[in-house]
Amino acid sequence: MTETVAIPISDGATMDAEMVAPKNGPAPGILIIPAIFGIDDGVRGIMTAWAARGCVVLAVDSFHRSIPGTMGRDDAGREKAQKRYAEFDAEQGVKDFAEAVAWLRKDPRCNGKVVVFGYCFGGRYAFLAAARGLADGAVSFHGTKIGLNLDEAKNVCRPLSIHVGDKDGSIPMSEVEATRDALAGNPLAEVHVYPGCVHGFTGKGRPSFDAGADAASTAAAERLIRSITPPATVPA
Repeated sequence: MTETVAIPISDGATMDAEMVAPKNGPAPGILIIPAIFGIDDGVRGIMTAWAARGCVVLAVDSFHRSIPGTMGRDDAGREKAQKRYAEFDAEQGVKDFAEAVAWLRKDPRCNGKVVVFGYCFGGRYAFLAAARGLADGAVSFHGTKIGLNLDEAKNVCRPLSIHVGDKDGSIPMSEVEATRDALAGNPLAEVHVYPGCVHGFTGKGRPSFDAGADAASTAAAERLIRSITPPATVPA
């Protein structure tokens, strides 16, 4: 079960979030920036799975400043989700996510190391966390719009793992190749492309799900976490 928490932001705003922690700690932290639909049951399933792997997991309501909460995947929900996505202030979002990372670091159940996981919409912000040194590492799962910030690829200073399907209708392969080229030569960065996979391949229970790509991206994320945190705190 996840618990609901409220993260105070320095400008007086409050970011709602959900959190789950393993029984034994302190543990490495994961900050999840979900897709535009917010913290739904799919996100909670991911949170629970990573807690079982020995991590304390915090998923945030990215749209707390505009249209907060979870949106359904029906037409009405998609319309609201797209509206708040279109109006999202990227730089303000980066600041809010950085404050959420700092908040998680201070939680006694966290060992002080935090990795950002970005799904879909959140992938761009995982990339920026690695480029701006806002967390100890970052993973992008079918992350969109990374291409908008490729000028920052040269600044990537934290471990970064990017995962995308080559049939993703939301991420042009030209952008994926540009991202790979921009990160070439940086030993901290890796880009994995999964043949035949569409957008949302980590979404269990949805038509887009691909078990092989989900398992491979999860294994890469585990390796990244082990690379930045004491091995004894992360189960093999």
